Amino acid sequence: MLYVDHLVGLGRALFAEVCKRDMEGIVAKLGISPYKAVLRASPWMKIENPNYTLKQGRGELFNR
Repeated sequence: MLYVDHLVGLGRALFAEVCKRDMEGIVAKLGISPYKAVLRASPWMKIENPNYTLKQGRGELFNR
């Protein structure tokens, strides 16, 4: 998993780049939703790349 700082208003561009790099997807929430450690209904949403190929050895994506 890779943590990325908040990207306000750039979700679609980020998701397009994630798909282009054959990554699994992103996790997002509305900016107006406050963070709460325990929620019955989480504001977080996993947005999956429908074309992700589950490739092995993805270390090259994390090299800086």
